[in-house]
Amino acid sequence: MRLLDEKGRIFGKVSIIDVLIVVILLGVAGWFGYAMFGKNLHKDVAERERTIEITVVTTGIRPTTAEAIKKSTRMFEFKTGAYIGDLVGVRIEPAEVWTVSADGRLLRMKTEDRVDAYVTIRGQARIGEDVIIMNGVEVRVGTSIGLKSKMAVFTGYITDMNLEAGGTP
Repeated sequence: MRLLDEKGRIFGKVSIIDVLIVVILLGVAGWFGYAMFGKNLHKDVAERERTIEITVVTTGIRPTTAEAIKKSTRMFEFKTGAYIGDLVGVRIEPAEVWTVSADGRLLRMKTEDRVDAYVTIRGQARIGEDVIIMNGVEVRVGTSIGLKSKMAVFTGYITDMNLEAGGTP
């Protein structure tokens, strides 16, 4: 007895197309069952999401830019426009700049026309095994981040992250 007959049926009883349809339907049903009952991804993501605070320092900006940052409420990442979080506070300090003295020495001195701003932002972040992501933007202490609001645009470095605002993973 042959495996396929002249009409393309297996052992003369079942069509190959019928078998393929049954296999595809079983595969889709298995995938759907695994997605719904095997691993609850929605619960996993919700458990890892926390409220965190980051502090971004931007140095050598004009005092008017610092005042515009103070008037802001919501902060967005510059390149993608992704919402990062709400502005919690801004601390402004006189900037220190390097200059050359008349005799050629480097001097570090405070300037009145530039300031450093320490911007604190609170937002939601997904905390993974080795990464922290705020609305699609990876944040780490020491990395550069461009931020914008309705009133200002600036670039700074993340100097501090407070995970205790929402608990540690």
